[in-house]
Amino acid sequence: MIGDDFLNINEEEEFSNLISECEEAFESGTLENLKFTEEEFEFLINHFIDEVDDDIVYILTKMAYTQHPYSTDLIIRYADVLIVNRELERALDILNNQMDLDSGNSDIHFLLGRIYIKLGDDQKASEYVQRALSLTVNEKTEMLLTASQDYIDMGKFDFAISLLEGALKNSPDNLEIINDLAFCFERKDNLSKSLEFYEKYLDKDPFNDNVWFNIGTIYARDLNLNKAVEAFDFAIALNPYNSSVLYNKAILLINTGRYDEGIAVFTEFLKMEPDNIFALIGIADAYLGKDRLDDAMKFFMMALINSDESIDANTGVAYIHMLKHEDQAALPYLRKVIGLEGADYLFLLAELLKTYKRTKEPEFLVYYLTALYHTQESELFLVYLELLVAYGEIWLARLFELIPSLKKDDKVTGQIAKSRKK
Repeated sequence: MIGDDFLNINEEEEFSNLISECEEAFESGTLENLKFTEEEFEFLINHFIDEVDDDIVYILTKMAYTQHPYSTDLIIRYADVLIVNRELERALDILNNQMDLDSGNSDIHFLLGRIYIKLGDDQKASEYVQRALSLTVNEKTEMLLTASQDYIDMGKFDFAISLLEGALKNSPDNLEIINDLAFCFERKDNLSKSLEFYEKYLDKDPFNDNVWFNIGTIYARDLNLNKAVEAFDFAIALNPYNSSVLYNKAILLINTGRYDEGIAVFTEFLKMEPDNIFALIGIADAYLGKDRLDDAMKFFMMALINSDESIDANTGVAYIHMLKHEDQAALPYLRKVIGLEGADYLFLLAELLKTYKRTKEPEFLVYYLTALYHTQESELFLVYLELLVAYGEIWLARLFELIPSLKKDDKVTGQIAKSRKK
């Protein structure tokens, strides 16, 4: 299929000097002025595809199409690159014109199928892909894999699965197909089917740490915690430097109350990524769970050194200050998070109320009302809104600043009017 052309050793030696010529011309902006034969273009395009130099590949394929307008292979190369760059209408025009000259070319039909996948016309896509498959013998699996990846990229997992299952019939031992099927079923929340394919993968390659990691995440989602930890441990044993596995294992341990184990794993993780604020916050959360407030504060503050706008770290510091009745110290951190969509209002809710009742300071009442609003406690919101009105317009204005939509809420404006009459 596209990109599978091979050159013999003599041709590679003969054309190798063209690589530096291309690179120098690209840097100077003169690449499009060069002229190459079809064979030279094939060599250069293959080389820069292998080097993942997409900018040079784009220019070379366009040059090849312009300089050799009757070469089906180079036309297909250019159309393929246009599709990758989502210049779909241009690719469609080129391929439709070429179809009149070479209607039996499987690659043309296949690329048209890929275009229609990306355009969302699944009926036309299927027709072209099936026609391409009927015109080839050796490239069926690669075509099905490529088209399925297009559907995966678009989030159309049912279509991807259908193509992958066809590919699996042709190549039952192909690990890429098996892995993609597992991935698609996981995205569809069919965890048992996903596990079935991941385990099938491990039957053929039991030493893939990424697959063990994926199995661990599935078991974690399915709340089979022991199996999840076991799978993560396999992944770590195979690759102790897989930081993603360490991170997810630590989160799982902390979320299930195994705080000391979670801290230990995060400590290992931090050796690889010393300034990772999510790990620092994870350790802080673990110490909160152990009621070791000073240790938790230490790690929240370390996270803030690396990212002073971190919602989670600011929330954690504010929460600890309120727990310790250090109310004024809590306010600067609350001011950074209250009103933001990503703040954990449920976590703060009870402590905000306790702090307001203890201090009678209206700023804490404003923040408590904001937390009630974001946790959809509408009845309690109206009750405490009446208390806020009594503190004066400045605090009501502050609440409207944090939640502008309240100005158009009839229940809220009605409650304010009613409270003012009292």
